[in-house]
Amino acid sequence: MARPPTSRDLARLAGVSQATVSRVLTNNPKVNPETRARVLQVLKDANYTPNALARAMKTGRTDTIGVFMTRVTSPFHAELLDEIGRVLSSIGLHMILWNIEHDREETVAEVLHQRLVDGFLLTSATYDSKLHTMALASGTPTVLVHRGIDELDCDQVVGDNWQGAYDAGKYLVDHGHTDIGLVTLVPTGNTSRDRDLGFRAALADAGVKIKPSNVVTVGVPHADGHAAAKKLLSRKNPPTAIYTVTDLLAFGILDGARAVGARVPDDVWVIGFDNTEMAAWEAFDLTSVDQPTHTIVETGVDLLRQRIADPDRPTQIVTLPCPLAIRGSTANRH
Repeated sequence: MARPPTSRDLARLAGVSQATVSRVLTNNPKVNPETRARVLQVLKDANYTPNALARAMKTGRTDTIGVFMTRVTSPFHAELLDEIGRVLSSIGLHMILWNIEHDREETVAEVLHQRLVDGFLLTSATYDSKLHTMALASGTPTVLVHRGIDELDCDQVVGDNWQGAYDAGKYLVDHGHTDIGLVTLVPTGNTSRDRDLGFRAALADAGVKIKPSNVVTVGVPHADGHAAAKKLLSRKNPPTAIYTVTDLLAFGILDGARAVGARVPDDVWVIGFDNTEMAAWEAFDLTSVDQPTHTIVETGVDLLRQRIADPDRPTQIVTLPCPLAIRGSTANRH
């Protein structure tokens, strides 16, 4: 098998010096346009791809972004990951993904300090995780997306989870619901916390009290939503509406409701949070608070590129609106 051409081979074919080939590869403006065109044609004819490591040594850039994520199989995180890949690819950047659920802390620490990438996007920051502090300490430009951390001096792009949850609560109260179930998570970061507190605030402002027995704290899987629905809806006087803090839990609630013979929306209204693609499927037809995933990712990538270009600029925290997407699980058609 023939070896791939080197920059020296290409220089000979183009009739220029090896240094000129290097300047063309790094987009140096000092190359004559006619010479640049000749070198580029030789590169094209040879189907030449420069070695990424060699390019990084010359430019100081890898054109690669590291992404840290958990639960990559959940509907929302799968959509978030797909959007990150799409946005990075559209601007000529590559992605390396680390699923931090399965990586030991020492492994992550080693990755952070190897400078394999130009910057990090962290999608799963939590209060008790050291990941964000380690990333910042490594000196690599870092942006948090989707999940933020209060008082952290780091660029962050998040949805307005508190207001989105408040609007969901107000929507239920405005439509006459007073016996309402809340299926929530133990807060591990601002996202889950605000999706809980915003909803409670809306009910409190309307003078509606949540019965302690109507609050079910669960884990993240679909099965937990299913079990919560069976618990709430098997009672003699079940709640007439249930709000939960993720679509995945809401899908479990819808399936759990079917399991106990409760009709949605005739017997119980259901609202989720994230507005994943699956929420619009006819099988679910779920009313959900929208996470503006596309805008979150585009803004996060833009802030990261700014941080790479200017590491000392002031940090920014961007909060984006999360409107309510109303569908059939809340009887909007009646």
